[in-house]
Amino acid sequence: MDAGTKQLADILNGNRVLEVPYYQRSYVWKEEQWERLLSDMEYITSTGQDYFLGSIILKQEQTGISPYDLQTVIDGQQRFTTLALFFKSLCLKTDDLETFEGKFTVRDKKAKTRHIAIRHSINDRRDFEKVMVLNSDCKLESDVPSNIIDAYNYFHENIDPEKVDVDVLLNHIIFIGISLQAGEDEQAIFDTINSLGVKLTTGELLKNYFFTESTRQEYEHLWMPIFEKDRELANYWDSTINSGRIKRANIDFFFNAYLCIKIQDPSIKVSAEHKVRYRRSVGLFNNYKDLISTYSIDKKDMIWDILEYAQLYHDNINPEIANGEIPGKPGIERINFLIFVLEYTTLVPYILYILRNVSSEEERNEIFGYIESYVLRRQVCRSDNKNFSDLFGENLILNQILTIDDLRDYLENKSEEQALALPSDGMVRKGFVNSHLPNKRSLAILYLMETALREGKPHATKLYTFDMYSLEHLLPKNWQDNWPMLDGYDKDQRDDLKLCLGNLAMLPAKLNTSISNASWQTKKSGKGKSQGLLFYAADIVTMSDTLSLIAWNEKTIQIRAKWLAEKAIEIWPSYLPEDEEDAADAEDLTFIDKVKRNCENHDYTKFSLNGKPATTKNQFVLDVVRAYIEKHPSVTYTELLKVFHEGLCSRGHKHKGLLLSVDAHSKWDNKYKDRRYSVKMNGGKLVSGDGVEFYVNTQWEIAYMHGIIKLAKDEGFTVNAEK
Repeated sequence: MDAGTKQLADILNGNRVLEVPYYQRSYVWKEEQWERLLSDMEYITSTGQDYFLGSIILKQEQTGISPYDLQTVIDGQQRFTTLALFFKSLCLKTDDLETFEGKFTVRDKKAKTRHIAIRHSINDRRDFEKVMVLNSDCKLESDVPSNIIDAYNYFHENIDPEKVDVDVLLNHIIFIGISLQAGEDEQAIFDTINSLGVKLTTGELLKNYFFTESTRQEYEHLWMPIFEKDRELANYWDSTINSGRIKRANIDFFFNAYLCIKIQDPSIKVSAEHKVRYRRSVGLFNNYKDLISTYSIDKKDMIWDILEYAQLYHDNINPEIANGEIPGKPGIERINFLIFVLEYTTLVPYILYILRNVSSEEERNEIFGYIESYVLRRQVCRSDNKNFSDLFGENLILNQILTIDDLRDYLENKSEEQALALPSDGMVRKGFVNSHLPNKRSLAILYLMETALREGKPHATKLYTFDMYSLEHLLPKNWQDNWPMLDGYDKDQRDDLKLCLGNLAMLPAKLNTSISNASWQTKKSGKGKSQGLLFYAADIVTMSDTLSLIAWNEKTIQIRAKWLAEKAIEIWPSYLPEDEEDAADAEDLTFIDKVKRNCENHDYTKFSLNGKPATTKNQFVLDVVRAYIEKHPSVTYTELLKVFHEGLCSRGHKHKGLLLSVDAHSKWDNKYKDRRYSVKMNGGKLVSGDGVEFYVNTQWEIAYMHGIIKLAKDEGFTVNAEK
């Protein structure tokens, strides 16, 4: 090993080729580094001072009869690449390609040809050579994202030839050069460099760990096709994704997920203590090395396993899902939406485990649909997800949960008090009214609902990609000027309701502020050149009939929240028993039907019978039937059915008459039957003169009360109404 100060002009002397080895990472510098280098080049030119550009490590290679000196770049390829791109652009601008070729190319005298002095690895070679052979000062286009092309274009657009001088720069850029001889171990040096803080991805470190120069052919046949076949594939693995508050390379994300799966393999018998350490993303490369060493895992076996999972990951995991179409049916696309839009990255190990071990696409989609239901129900209910990492990164894999039935049993046998319990339908209904979610999560929930509700149904407008929608508060956050408060509500209640899901809408464009905060009618119709909700949201299913309302207030918000909740329960079903007390009226009513029933036409009249305190309509009808039996104690159930006949009942409700025997009620297949009749009301079970037990209908509207009132008065009962 030899070390010393070296000028750039000495390193690139017209007879030396610098080769970037196959295990080195691709070119990753960005505008921040290009801008800094350009500024430094201008400084060197203006001052004529030496400029230290760090240390480099080069290894001498056996050249045989090669006409030039060949050295491998162990450390320094990012700087050498950037300098080559910079000088190429500068020399094109100054029409001085002769100087460039004298330093950045080498001549083969026998073949009478010139070759580029920096030989890149496979991923960057095509783009780098594309720049190096340019003979005119022009911008370059690229069919796929390329840092090489972007760097050249940056210098093309920003270099001022009056501020930089090629000769001054070549003689004043200084490195500390470390030279290794042909027999010295560059892999050991490579590991040392990385241990001192050079940030490489886990994939690059593992590539270097698994393969050496002697196994290069295996690397090219196995590793390259999966991770480095071309620039597009390399960009996929190099892309940055969010994992919680941390940004990580996609390839690191994969290797973290794979390790979570591997350590649950029962044949390896990884200790609980090691599992805790290995699942951490910190020190991931060292965790791999420790696992392989401690548990005597064959490297080649692990390589094959990694490559199979990596192919599944590449074929199914899409970090750009927000820019693509989302189908309405359960499947991997909607799972990707959960992972990368809602940032449930902890799902990935179990999703990969399912993709590897469940061959039936139909069964996989059932499992994916159930996971979606589980995650979205917990999201709506604001359940604590801190244990998700254990669930999807360990427990489900360790317990080999590979069928929909096993998954249901595992998750639904937990009580509501347990951390990972599945929220019931009743909790979901409350969540749509009470939960306040971050804007992006609220928008994502509405978007997933929209895609599901549109599935298989024609629509006048196409659903755009998620990134094209924004969230709108129908009752605006700044409501004070144009939105009078409904009687019976205060400011705190209104401010609470304006944040719930019932008040939120997804729109393909953000409304002008003056429209957004304007009155309901202006917000719907727009003003001047600014369009309103009728233009942007007319075909949004989750806005069904909302725009036909003449008012938007606290009541309509709650009704829409409950309507959305019923739709969500259909989309994200549970297999838990129905929570009867919280069960909503599940008749197939539109949102506007519910508004008319519950708001615009709702009547709060109470009735008193025979001077007793006034009660609700359903209690009043029950009291009338009881009073009739007390007056006619021998009346049979058949006779009662003739007096209290079905014609007296409110229309539009699912029921089996005004009266229903306990026996008939038990045989009726309707999950809301206890709400439709007086089953849970105090004294709700009555008995006829011939011993038949029965219940009384509870579904009453003011328009149908006249028949009951007339019947009561005909019997001599006193009836009074109170508003």
